[in-house]
Amino acid sequence: MNLQFYRLLVDPGDQSTLTLYAAQENIEAIHDGYFLNRNQIKYPIHNGIPRFVISDDIGQLQTSDSFGFKWKKRDTYDSPTAKATAAQWYLQKYGFDSIENWTAFYNSKQCVLDIGCGSGFSASIWLDSPKWHRNTMYVGADISEAVDVAYERLGHLPNTHFVQADALQLPFANGTFDAVFSEGVLHHTPSTRAALLSAARVLTSGGKFHFYVYRRKGPVREFADDYIRHKISGLSNDESWDAMRSLTELGRALAELNVSVSLPDVPLLEIRSGRYDVQRLIYYHFTKLFWNSDLSFEENVHVNFDWYRPTYAHRQSAEDIRHWCEEGNLSIERLYEDESGITVCAKRI
Repeated sequence: MNLQFYRLLVDPGDQSTLTLYAAQENIEAIHDGYFLNRNQIKYPIHNGIPRFVISDDIGQLQTSDSFGFKWKKRDTYDSPTAKATAAQWYLQKYGFDSIENWTAFYNSKQCVLDIGCGSGFSASIWLDSPKWHRNTMYVGADISEAVDVAYERLGHLPNTHFVQADALQLPFANGTFDAVFSEGVLHHTPSTRAALLSAARVLTSGGKFHFYVYRRKGPVREFADDYIRHKISGLSNDESWDAMRSLTELGRALAELNVSVSLPDVPLLEIRSGRYDVQRLIYYHFTKLFWNSDLSFEENVHVNFDWYRPTYAHRQSAEDIRHWCEEGNLSIERLYEDESGITVCAKRI
């Protein structure tokens, strides 16, 4: 952490000024120390990362722990194939026709906050681009220890900064950032609405907010997802990862059938008429059994673990999102809805 980043930080509770106590004389590169707020509460700085997590919400702590666990398993998501697959999905959702244009969008900003950066996987698609000019300040924030993985993966890049912080209690003043990015994170908090409004708070007027959240599914899929999530809730992370193997095997077996069916509208199950691959039909409408033959088996397990393990994994409707954006003074410029979720590009009014 350096002084440029230090000047952005405030108390996450009331946005008041913090006092820095560094453990070394060179305050241009602060590795360890702490911040002290006006109530004499300490926030540690460890391994160059300020730590502001003060939540005692059991569900949030479990969710944080599950993501810290999965993002440390770098061999289950960090392959070139996994990254290329994700990049194409992101470009489609956010409406960019190339990684170069996506990178140019963030190049045009002064200060970008990545809420729920995890290991930095999503942002790395443009941060690692040769077109990234690195004049923009990038700040990765995550509630979990995955932020240490993000620092390990991306901290060597100029003008990148990291903070361990709760999306609902961001340690930044109003209007600090002219762009906020949050890929698949807001729904992993106690309240998607509260997380969205928290993100909107730190945006400047005219600032851009790009985010993706889960979409509410049909009745059988919703029931099955909650049932499986509850069944593994008492397991350890390792046990839950292992439990995902059978679901992944089932997804693979269904995909390898390579069979399609034509269906009429089935209103009671919220299934629209059309021709469906059997694996996709079950995946979207009955139980998430992710399988992509381009990825390794463990990379597929990673995706299923990501869905089922966290306590908090709220699903919402497009109407919910529109209402919450209006509440947060956000004007929606693009709303992309598919079977999996809702992707929004919005501007702070």
